[in-house]
Amino acid sequence: MAKKIGGVTGPKGSMPTTKGWIDPKTGHLLKGQRITQEQLDGYNGVQMIAEPFIPEVEVAYEEPIEEEIIQEAPKKKKKSKRLGLFG
Repeated sequence: MAKKIGGVTGPKGSMPTTKGWIDPKTGHLLKGQRITQEQLDGYNGVQMIAEPFIPEVEVAYEEPIEEEIIQEAPKKKKKSKRLGLFG
């Protein structure tokens, strides 16, 4: 016996999609019917996985570390020789 979705059984050998029942070999729509994703998950045996529990961790106060900031001297731009049309 075929499984029912929403109280309706699809054609023999067909697969349910959100648009209706399709032929798995050809992909043609055999029976148009709106099927929700929850109904499809129930038909296919998909179970919802609960989000894992992540405990909150207290962050200990740490004193900021003083770092020396070293600035590099700006690099000198090289003058490019601009050549005209005739050299």
